[in-house]
Amino acid sequence: MASDRVAAAIGADLGHSGQVDEEPYDAEVNQVAAAQAQLELARRSGEIGSIALAQLNLGATLAALGDHDSAIAQFESLVRYLELASGDDERELQRRLRMLSPSAPPPGAQDVDLGTVRAVAQITMAESLLALGRRDEARAELDRAAPGTRGFGRGPLRKRLAAVRQRMDSATDPAAASAGPLAGGPHNDGPPGPGPAEQVAAADELLASGRLSDSARVALRAIGQCGDDDVHVRAQARQVLGMALDGLGQAQDSQAVLRDSYSDYVAADDYTAAANVAIALAWRMSDDGDRAGAIALLESTLTAAEGRSGRAERVQLLIDLGSLLDREGRVSEARTSMEGALATAVDLGDALLTADARHGLAIILANRTTNADDAVEALSLLDECRRDYDAHGHLDRATGCDHEAAALLGRLGSWDPAAARYRRALAGYQSLPPELRDTGSWPDEVADCELNLAALAQDRADLGADEHLFRSGGHAMSHS
Repeated sequence: MASDRVAAAIGADLGHSGQVDEEPYDAEVNQVAAAQAQLELARRSGEIGSIALAQLNLGATLAALGDHDSAIAQFESLVRYLELASGDDERELQRRLRMLSPSAPPPGAQDVDLGTVRAVAQITMAESLLALGRRDEARAELDRAAPGTRGFGRGPLRKRLAAVRQRMDSATDPAAASAGPLAGGPHNDGPPGPGPAEQVAAADELLASGRLSDSARVALRAIGQCGDDDVHVRAQARQVLGMALDGLGQAQDSQAVLRDSYSDYVAADDYTAAANVAIALAWRMSDDGDRAGAIALLESTLTAAEGRSGRAERVQLLIDLGSLLDREGRVSEARTSMEGALATAVDLGDALLTADARHGLAIILANRTTNADDAVEALSLLDECRRDYDAHGHLDRATGCDHEAAALLGRLGSWDPAAARYRRALAGYQSLPPELRDTGSWPDEVADCELNLAALAQDRADLGADEHLFRSGGHAMSHS
């Protein structure tokens, strides 16, 4: 039958290396070299089917050896090639005629169904994406592969696609997270279960969807399955677990796990990720009363990450360090940190980071000095921040800037300008969608604006003496 011929052609072509040397290739480098040589021979022949099968073989070889990034690159290249080749109607016509002819010779590479090759490539690519924890991309690739698995004779492809989907689903299954050995282990003939990287990605999805307990269980299971060489994956799993525990109100456990995640990222030389964990951990330490420890953590991270992480991460570290220094009353150091963050962000050309740094500096200038020039500069910085946030669609941050400017103007005794800013901030808060309304900067931002507007509408003689009016949101309003 035609489907049998296609299967025979794929099996025969993948099993032929194109080499005259019969010496077995045991080393990984020789396996890849053989597959590359096969692809080069196929390209010289110019036959579409041979090229497609040889590149599929190279991608599969790389994936089997664990080089999933290189495998994905091969599969992506193959899919693009097949998209171009699919327009060759004459080849498809001749292929079908040969498949239907009882007198045709045994099938060869020219008889391979390119749609089948493409589906195999997409499913195998999805497996590599899963192995790297890139679940969203894997899911999208399986969706693209699904049409190519339909029709008579493609049952094995449909089963394989379903098995990969099952692995993806089992990674987010809380029951599986507390179960025993993975399916497909040494005593199980079923499909292979999700590996640690897949489970970390699944735990992250569960965290994002608010299923904190499930996320923690899946992350714990991933940690338990990490070997000595899985330091980076273990760091990711601990990061997700720490965030889930934090959301569950287990502050002490969360901090302990995040410290381990930070240490793992440092051991893996991923200082960008280490910086992100350090920032999250530092704020939790500060909220728990250990501001000195939080500051020391960020300072040591800045030193360790020098030249090893991106400049954007350095800017964020400086912003958060400046905020914590300000909370600790170390105003001069806080201002130096914020000014350094601002200069680096401007040089980097990142508008949002620049706005965050400007906002942090504005807060320090507005609240920690009595210098009139500092107050004027703070208002100017807040106006710049607002424009940048608004231009990039961050309406909640832009509204926070108006709120801060209104409070500063009120403290300066500029009643009418303060009232105007409060009105604009109130309108901004009321127009935000529910999920952005309470940013944590005030117990209720709307209520604070209404309180100050009501006071400004009455006798203003004693407004400056009321400690409940014109309060700054401080660094909690930075949204950074």
